[in-house]
Amino acid sequence: MKVKIFKAAAVVVCLSSAAAFGFNLDVFGWFQKGNSIDRMIEYVPADTALFLGGVSNEELVTSSDEMMAQLKGNGDAEVVMELLESLPPSKGLDFVNWLVKDYYDVAPNGGMEIYQHYGLDIEGASVIYLDGVFPVARIALENEETFLTLIKQAAQETDVTLGSETIAGQALTTVELVNKDDVVLKLGFMIKDKVLTAAVISQKEDKGAQEQRFALAKPAQPMSADSWKNDGGAYNFLAASHGYMSLQNIANAILDKDSRAHKQVKALVGDDLPELSAAQMQCKADIVNIVSGVPRVVFGLNSYDIQGDDMAVGFSYALEIKNASILGELNKLRGFIPSYLKADNDLTLGLGIGVASDAVSPVLTSLWRQFTKADFSCEPLLTAQSKLREQNPAALSVFTGMAQGLSGVSVGIFDLAKDESSQIGVKYDAIATLTSDKPDVLAALAAQYIPMLRGIQIPTDGSAVNLADSGLPIDAFVAIKGKHLVAYTGDKSKQIAEQLATEEVTQNGMVAVAMDSTKLSDLLMNFGQYTAKMGSDCTDLYTASAALSGLPFTLNIQEGFNDKGYESNWSMYVEGLAEIKNIKRKDLLNSFNVEYLDEQCNWIDTGIETFNEDGTGTFVDTDESDSCNVYESRFNWSHSTLMITESGSDTQFRSGCDSEWEQQESVDFSCQILSAKDNSFYCLQDDSEYKALYRYTQK
Repeated sequence: MKVKIFKAAAVVVCLSSAAAFGFNLDVFGWFQKGNSIDRMIEYVPADTALFLGGVSNEELVTSSDEMMAQLKGNGDAEVVMELLESLPPSKGLDFVNWLVKDYYDVAPNGGMEIYQHYGLDIEGASVIYLDGVFPVARIALENEETFLTLIKQAAQETDVTLGSETIAGQALTTVELVNKDDVVLKLGFMIKDKVLTAAVISQKEDKGAQEQRFALAKPAQPMSADSWKNDGGAYNFLAASHGYMSLQNIANAILDKDSRAHKQVKALVGDDLPELSAAQMQCKADIVNIVSGVPRVVFGLNSYDIQGDDMAVGFSYALEIKNASILGELNKLRGFIPSYLKADNDLTLGLGIGVASDAVSPVLTSLWRQFTKADFSCEPLLTAQSKLREQNPAALSVFTGMAQGLSGVSVGIFDLAKDESSQIGVKYDAIATLTSDKPDVLAALAAQYIPMLRGIQIPTDGSAVNLADSGLPIDAFVAIKGKHLVAYTGDKSKQIAEQLATEEVTQNGMVAVAMDSTKLSDLLMNFGQYTAKMGSDCTDLYTASAALSGLPFTLNIQEGFNDKGYESNWSMYVEGLAEIKNIKRKDLLNSFNVEYLDEQCNWIDTGIETFNEDGTGTFVDTDESDSCNVYESRFNWSHSTLMITESGSDTQFRSGCDSEWEQQESVDFSCQILSAKDNSFYCLQDDSEYKALYRYTQK
């Protein structure tokens, strides 16, 4: 029972801390600026599993004011509060709910209003980290009294009694979060030297542990003073926000019964915490040694800009690899990513995989040897070694030999649209590439295994062959362009093919993804209409299209091995954030024309649905001449996050205006809201037996 309570308590702790200080962590005004972050880092224990820190300034805080105005009434607060309400009720959660609502009431007025409302220092610093398993947040304050007044107001309006304690002579204000089954967790607030520290404490801890948590005593082994700044320089992170998750510290916390995290959990759950097995203890040294080779995942912002209600943001993460021998081998696998997947063009969807095929077998063989010769004492690892020795990766050379010299594969789709003049009723603009030192050899292999290429000699001078001459129902071309074997159709793809003729092949990456959500939404809808003519149900494609149209963005991802490990860089541009809408209950208090998507991708009128304030609703449909109702249903409805649920229906129908009404069995209904606009939204009904997409348009 204690384990269950602890799990629930852990969720409460994390949500409470995040909600109480969410105003300082949202992407519209991350963190505050000032040299004080150096002092804050002095109190962060080196064994923390998670650290996030940052600095800010007035320009950063105010840059998002226009976009933050869209938070007013957009429903985000309701979503967060519904999540909190799903947890076991407590006065502490009522307190957190108040703070969440207060934030969403203030945020639309802009970043400066937020900082003034909470008394935060716009030139201050902030850090969040784990002290064992307990979260800690430290935030620079400009006006201490402003923050304390707000906390007192929150307590008064939620009927929460604020506790008062003293730690090392410093006053601590507390709010009880959990008090059940001998587990008491409190959220504490302490202000010292213009810095607010908020942390979760347990009644089963000594004063020494609490002094460290509230930065009244430095840990025996603090986080390296320069590590945060060094990460910023190494990974090009903005000072606004970056941090890390320590895999090595997590492994130590789990496998070392003397670790602070293990002791904290043991104190909370007592005998319900399983003891470490003999096998786990035996494997501890080996596992920790392995994890030390991949010690951290680092992450952070690389760029951030808001103009009006458009946002451009760049962020990255990396799995650090400290084993030089292994990293050296993995870097040999890097292949080629063509530039069209990185450029700002009209690409709808693109994917590139870069792998040096000639290196696959040698690299795997080298890694195989390193693992099978490693000195382990852990029985499971020794067994894995024994089994792996029986498998010789050199056998892969038989398969990689067929792709000799291959270093990259890419696909790009620019457009797909109806074309009545085409034999297949649709036209494509797309390209596929194979990059190799010997593209002519690949062309010869392709002619053997791809039926449409059999008997075709692809010239090596760069001229293209039209596959329509061989019976393909569209104009599609294949050619050797420089080091690339390409197949393409459409004007834009032809331009890319010509560019590839002079593009230098280098080891520049391993994975690339490019996406334009609006164009992809249109493409899926067009493709759905095409497949419907062939007898396929287009509901899934239209559902994906509706979801993509709800958030207009372009995305570019580049990732691969480098001298630090495996790094992934994301660049996203979101356009028209003001148009993004979360449907709230009050938005449904209206009458809607309802249509459903049939198997041929046509929208069919089904009737008019009305949602009333008292939780009742009606659905009616008329005959073909619109002379009378032939279907009537009354039901109870509710709205939760992105779901509409209807139950207890009283339904009747008839074949015509002069026919008698017949009762229909009550059927419950629920659907998920997608792509909401000001006056319309899609709703997906998806249960185990039936799936349908509906379109609601306000009358």
